[in-house]
Amino acid sequence: MIETMESGNINPPENENLIVCEDLFLIGIPIIDDEHKHLVKLCNALYKAVILGNNAVRKGAVSIALRECTDYVKTHFAHEEKLMQVCGYKDFDMHKTEHAEFAKTVLEKSQNFEKETFHSSTEFVRFLYDWILSHIAHTDRLYVDDLKAYLGKK
Repeated sequence: MIETMESGNINPPENENLIVCEDLFLIGIPIIDDEHKHLVKLCNALYKAVILGNNAVRKGAVSIALRECTDYVKTHFAHEEKLMQVCGYKDFDMHKTEHAEFAKTVLEKSQNFEKETFHSSTEFVRFLYDWILSHIAHTDRLYVDDLKAYLGKK
């Protein structure tokens, strides 16, 4: 999937997704799992906008996808951070810093999308892909045991 961007093939099938929401994205907390699925969906929408559209279509679609991503990230991070706080997650500050850095990057991209080229857009999609794989599939799993222990006590 990401190989499509790297190989230079810019005509993938319209139904091809960059990321398939597999079990590795599920942490066992239904509201967070649903939000992660939605983030994957937004990333796939951005990928398709970048890869499939001509320049005018791409800029409009990228603008919409970035705006949706920016808005949704704020909501999702607020939910996650609240859960981490209530369960007393020891690495909360580090996790929150990662969220802030990601949100800043997405916000900067959404504010400067008019300057985006095909190359910079594909680099940003790659950034989202890498972040989703590393953050959701790894970093988010680190607070799950604390949260489940907290919920088990209630």
